[in-house]
Amino acid sequence: MSPSPTKHTMDTSIFGLRFKSNESLQPGAADLATFLRSKRLPGRTETHQDELAVFAGSLERVAAYEQGLVHDMVRVDSSERMLLGVLSHTRFFRPALRIAIEEYTYHLHQLLQLDFIKPEKFVRSAEEEVNRLNSKKKDDQQKIARLQALIEQRKRDLEALSKQRQMLTSELCHIAAYVRDNIVKIQQLCEDAIATLRDLKVGGKKTEQLIEDLKAHFKDEVRERRQMGAITTEYLESVKAEVAQLSQRLTQLVLGDVRIVRGIYEGFAEHAKRHAALLTELIGRAERAKKADAGRDNESFAQIERALVALISEFRADVQAPAPRGAEARHEDLLQDKRQEMLDHVFALLMEQRKAGARTI
Repeated sequence: MSPSPTKHTMDTSIFGLRFKSNESLQPGAADLATFLRSKRLPGRTETHQDELAVFAGSLERVAAYEQGLVHDMVRVDSSERMLLGVLSHTRFFRPALRIAIEEYTYHLHQLLQLDFIKPEKFVRSAEEEVNRLNSKKKDDQQKIARLQALIEQRKRDLEALSKQRQMLTSELCHIAAYVRDNIVKIQQLCEDAIATLRDLKVGGKKTEQLIEDLKAHFKDEVRERRQMGAITTEYLESVKAEVAQLSQRLTQLVLGDVRIVRGIYEGFAEHAKRHAALLTELIGRAERAKKADAGRDNESFAQIERALVALISEFRADVQAPAPRGAEARHEDLLQDKRQEMLDHVFALLMEQRKAGARTI
């Protein structure tokens, strides 16, 4: 099989199209699906797709969140909103990453199936037999000719296997580098977000707007109550106190939410940094193994597969947003709406991806 021309793309977004892909190696959708459903090891129940289950679940959650954000349909609590907002912004949970790891696993399986041992053993055995035969004898001459033809065929088979191995190892290195390079981009994105959030100050126009929204809500409540009958001075004073309390608490909640969001970014940045470094080391080993083809060392490629599975399986973020209490509990929906509005505003600032020094929200 001759390699097809390498496909080049100009997509520089996070987990966009792969820069290099050997189209002649790409499995069809049906073949890939069949492979993923197959057992990883004989006698075991685990399939290849089982290792991707955690990532697939998170991928669905992020996709559902983004769909809800677009159509204003999905309502999530503050903890989930913060986590999914960060995960969406990082662009880590993208189908392109899942496909890259699925294809890596598929190509590694193809690599491990390459059998050099049988043809090499046959060539050695046949050459030894030729050396034992007498080329001057007519009967032996026919045997020698037949064996030499078989030896040449096996050598052509070995040459084809070597070419296939070169294509597969190159593709595996390309996939691993594609994932590593995008993880480095995600690390930088997280570090930029952390810097922005560290400089973010609460008490600006957006905070004032949210507090005015709170006041407007209570004004409407007072208006409705006045229409139902007289209202007392004590009631108006209690409303004022409640508005002041909720305004102060909203500011505290927003500050807490910003700290929590920053913490999620910090955790993900560390996760990306650690795995980018590991992949860089393993890719170096794989490149050396690819060049030293005579050794046919597959272990470095298997280690990359394990690193890729760890990359998409090991990140955990335990997010616990403060629960409403007291007057907050009576107006939980109102506070939740204002907090989510502020979180949307914060993520919109982060999405702008430009450094503008300290900001006030």
